[in-house]
Amino acid sequence: MSTKSKGAALVILIIFGVTSLKAQGDSFLSYNILNPSLYNAAWVGLDNEASVLVQLRSQWTGYKTSFDGNGGAPSTQILSMMIPVMNKFSGIGLSVANESLGPVNTLKLNMPLSYKLDFKRSQLSLGLMPGIISRTQNFNELRFNDPSDPFNVGTKETQTLLNLGLGALYFFPNRSFVGLGINNLLQPRFDFGLEGSNNRAVANYTLNAGISKVFGEGLEVRPNASVRTDLTSHSVDLGFIAYYQSKLWLGTSYRWSEAIVLMVGFSLIKDINLKLGYALDVITSNSEAKEVTSHEIFVKYHLKDFTFGGKKKVKTPRFIN
Repeated sequence: MSTKSKGAALVILIIFGVTSLKAQGDSFLSYNILNPSLYNAAWVGLDNEASVLVQLRSQWTGYKTSFDGNGGAPSTQILSMMIPVMNKFSGIGLSVANESLGPVNTLKLNMPLSYKLDFKRSQLSLGLMPGIISRTQNFNELRFNDPSDPFNVGTKETQTLLNLGLGALYFFPNRSFVGLGINNLLQPRFDFGLEGSNNRAVANYTLNAGISKVFGEGLEVRPNASVRTDLTSHSVDLGFIAYYQSKLWLGTSYRWSEAIVLMVGFSLIKDINLKLGYALDVITSNSEAKEVTSHEIFVKYHLKDFTFGGKKKVKTPRFIN
């Protein structure tokens, strides 16, 4: 085994060895491995095809609060578009994410950019993700022990701030990769004009790694792992996806001390342009205050031969169909 291959294996072993973990506050998608640019801008454009992607997630489906039964369960809706760029940049993208959690709604608009450096048998991609984040707090839905509390304003307030993300991704010659993405780098602070309010979007770090192994009869297996942390709490996801002739996939993952995830998907239309996927999360621990299942739908449409900056070139080991 080469020195680079040993390095990739060591990174994966370190990730698999993490044991002291907690649930992460930010949303975490089951199909994150098929849309990794949400956490690491360096992925944009690396599959050398333009695409439009939709993800819909209902977490703890059916959950009702213990007070009045209204709302409370997190939900996420994402629309992404990615376009490869053939000259100076590797790719450019645009993503809109809407996240709801009880009385708080967060809307994120990001424009990830990536720059690719090709070496003899490997590749390095660097990413930048400027954006804005808008958070709406419905103070009407909060319950105050003291009616004179200064936060008991009885209104819905919205605040919009700038945001920034960074990313790096390295592909090894053996079709393995390791990447690090940083989101909420500016840690935007939402005070809604109220003195004493300090609601920040904390910085999140995502380390992910994986490898692609091709077998006979059109079978490809992709083990992967990811760790997310805000340096206070941690979340880890270990899993794999198996593809058959690039038209059908089955996968599973284990979110440490939280849930088992089952995934299935298939491709439609000529040249497998359209991909549909479904993921089911089943809670494995601390289920007393949650509903047991979460559901996620994944839709991706490839725009063949749609590029910026000249003739299309395929150089990158494709990992994110």
